Amino acid sequence: MSAYALKIRPVEGFDIPVLAALHAACFTAPWDQPWTDRSFAEVLQMPGAGARIAALGPEPIGFAVARMVADEAELLLIGIHPEYRRAGYGRMLLDDLLEGRNAVSVGHRSSIPCQPAALRPRLSGGLIAS
Repeated sequence: MSAYALKIRPVEGFDIPVLAALHAACFTAPWDQPWTDRSFAEVLQMPGAGARIAALGPEPIGFAVARMVADEAELLLIGIHPEYRRAGYGRMLLDDLLEGRNAVSVGHRSSIPCQPAALRPRLSGGLIAS
């Protein structure tokens, strides 16, 4: 366990290689498709796309990528490095993504309102473990 508090912030362009490295560490099953720097860059250029990165001190430990269109959100990816799982960081990252002071940051373009209440029952129904 780390002595640092979890910090979650919007992804910047310089974070893209970090996202690709975290993805490789998080998704290791034979059927997982690797996301490269280019994959992340292309998705994050889509209208309404955004990402958050979670870090303990200087060490990035997780990320979430989502896309917002009108009043709907699509969670594209969420991952926590295996060494930091089962500590509630994934839940914190998802909560930050959903609530984010009632907006999900989509890069430098804008913020789009988010309706986390609609998703909350599904999360507490055992679909996502803390």
